[in-house]
Amino acid sequence: MSAITLEQVLLAGFQTSAEADRRTEQLRSGLGLSAKNRIARLAIGRSLSEATYPTGSLDGAGKSIKGDVLFGLDELPLWVGLLFTHLKKTDPRAELTLSTLHDLVKRHWNRGISLLMEDWDEAGEDYNRFVDILVRRRANLPDSGGVSPVVTATSEDGVWEAVGRDPVPVLLDLGREVDSDEPFRWTVNGVGYSPHVAVMGQVGSGKTRTMLEMLMQVRKQTGASVIVLDLGKGDLANQHDFIKTIGARVLHVPEEPIPLDMFHGSDESDLTASDAIMGFRDSFAKVMQSKAGAVQLETMKDALRPLFSRRKNISLGDISQALRDFYDDRKLKTDSVISTISDLTERIIFQPGMSPSRFFSQSWIITFANAHDTQKNLAAYLLLDTLNTFLKRTPEAPQDAQGHRAIRAVLAVDEARHLLVSRHKALSDNIRLHRAKGLMVTLASQSPDDYDGAGDDYLENIGLPVCFKTNAVSNQVLQNMFRGKVSFAALPIGVFMTMKSSKPIKVKAF
Repeated sequence: MSAITLEQVLLAGFQTSAEADRRTEQLRSGLGLSAKNRIARLAIGRSLSEATYPTGSLDGAGKSIKGDVLFGLDELPLWVGLLFTHLKKTDPRAELTLSTLHDLVKRHWNRGISLLMEDWDEAGEDYNRFVDILVRRRANLPDSGGVSPVVTATSEDGVWEAVGRDPVPVLLDLGREVDSDEPFRWTVNGVGYSPHVAVMGQVGSGKTRTMLEMLMQVRKQTGASVIVLDLGKGDLANQHDFIKTIGARVLHVPEEPIPLDMFHGSDESDLTASDAIMGFRDSFAKVMQSKAGAVQLETMKDALRPLFSRRKNISLGDISQALRDFYDDRKLKTDSVISTISDLTERIIFQPGMSPSRFFSQSWIITFANAHDTQKNLAAYLLLDTLNTFLKRTPEAPQDAQGHRAIRAVLAVDEARHLLVSRHKALSDNIRLHRAKGLMVTLASQSPDDYDGAGDDYLENIGLPVCFKTNAVSNQVLQNMFRGKVSFAALPIGVFMTMKSSKPIKVKAF
């Protein structure tokens, strides 16, 4: 390797074909990962498992990614060694130069992502089946015994309590059908559909009352933790019977910070640090008054990398100090990044007191009645991101013989409108990816219009739509659900429309 140095590799830019780049982004989105480099590494590794040299003509027009980001500082020598060793097996006379490495990365990345997409299709776009294919079949491991493809979510203070929860059918009694007067019951964890619920209705229609009744029934039947984000006026903090039934602790943010280590495990590796930084950066950018520019986003990433890769129990104050120090050291002018972090640190919205396994084992009602919008939104975004990251590392919830999967935790959001239209990736991931982990999501909003322009087809991932009185016209997704245009304006108080056996029905909740 005399013709190439590791320092050259660190600073060099690597790319693949435009088509492979597009597929990389497609798989990254499908797996719910935040960093492109993780998919690129996976693709290169997948290609290296093939004995042949990846031939063919490639355009090399994909986006460039630096060597230190692509390979990681600690693993870079290993990747370079693997690529050159594979080359030497097929061409012993090949020169080991930086140009050769560029070509190898381009070719292996291109072939590997094609193979991964085949594996993804074979897995039915199911995350855990995909991992199982890679770990067991592609690595030629035995079908029984050996390693588990999913890392169990643990922490210094133990395993997530919900992991051992037994699966039982969870049956909600939601009222009586208007036409037949028969009880209307819905199985949350039935087979073949999502456990998630969307409750819609104007103020006073019965929306919140019905949502709380659902949550209490789930809690009584499963013992699942219930995490409620009250993004409205904070009225849920006064629902004493509800609080007692779900065994919740009430938090008034910012008077009481959320005691959660939002970036737990970021110091474990370059990859976990990168994911945590990207997650925070994306959430932070959404609460800035002006759109963050490309230079600002890159500056934030560079400023936070040392902090996230080396420190535990990171607070918002630590992030603020890291950003300020970085700006001061490089004599950068104060901009919207610094002004936003200054506003956010006026009050403490979270403290890294509990690990995710401990926090999400408990029930919480978190209200933001006295918080500024930027504080409320960032706290909600970070909590959703932490839940998403935590569940990715959690094994699937068990199923009984009939296919009912254990419900381990419930995420409920009251007055979810802003969260829906914010297009925050973590909300989408929690809804789309984690039903197999035992997560139930309940969203309450005032109108079907709240789902229009949300940037994600949330309603298509909803198992039960509950639509109370509202003057809004049902959007296209609801029209598809109800097999045509539906008006909710004439519904009496306490009556909602939903679906049963693919037909719309009215239910009297109270």
